[in-house]
Amino acid sequence: MAKAKIEYPFSLRVIRSIFPVIERVAPSLAIKWAVRLFLTPFNFGFTPSEKEHISQFNRSDVKLSRFSVRIYEIGQGPTILFLHGWAGRGMQFHKMAIGLAESGYHCLLIDAPAHGASEGKKTNIFEFAEVFNEIKGKQGDIIAAVGHSLGAASISLSISEGSTVPAFISLGAPVVAKDILSEFADKLNIAEPTVEGIRAKAVSEFSRTFESVAMESTFKKVNCPVLALHGVDDEDVPVYHLDVLKSINSSIEVERFEGIGHRRVLKDERVIGAMKVWLEGLK
Repeated sequence: MAKAKIEYPFSLRVIRSIFPVIERVAPSLAIKWAVRLFLTPFNFGFTPSEKEHISQFNRSDVKLSRFSVRIYEIGQGPTILFLHGWAGRGMQFHKMAIGLAESGYHCLLIDAPAHGASEGKKTNIFEFAEVFNEIKGKQGDIIAAVGHSLGAASISLSISEGSTVPAFISLGAPVVAKDILSEFADKLNIAEPTVEGIRAKAVSEFSRTFESVAMESTFKKVNCPVLALHGVDDEDVPVYHLDVLKSINSSIEVERFEGIGHRRVLKDERVIGAMKVWLEGLK
């Protein structure tokens, strides 16, 4: 089946048309621009559904050691932390959190740095993990962490570096490093030399290779119970990434859901139901 033609937003169409020109005339500038774009999320506003339900959540700004971040809370009971993906926001989990709150859980949703109502313009996976760890530390005991996309990768990184998480629910997780960069390159219409420049910049700026912080590496050190869920129609992160997670740790529970993609996984009643059943089974 032929892949559906992607309709990019106007701003992205402009970037896609300009990038090959800059790569030809000023390759070092192209790499610098690509790195900046890679670390600068688009900040989208609330959807109508998020606006409709936000009054059900307690909202506050939390001062951490290096950041001020917005959190959203709902429900009473054992605490579950939620960490969104790149260009996401905490309220993307609103339907999931409301459903779990009705089942007796306290759900805390985080806006990562440079996302939602939190401070900043640029960020990265290390800052996602840092904020997750600090919020977790302020909460004391939690029963589980839920991560979507980059949020899942950040939680995996956190655990791999020694953070204790009793249970982990991974949603639409990007696992294979080369696919993450390839998807970014395809979206911006950038060539392989620029991609290699991004890899080199990761080493020079963070003293880590891009591959070393991807889940294909960090998930090897995740030893808590894990439930990994993925939409079969996910075009941002192909569902085969779920198979890679399972190949790394055969003891994890995985489930695919027909008819949903990368963001719809956060709203689907089947997904929420599977999470409730799994969480109850941990008790």
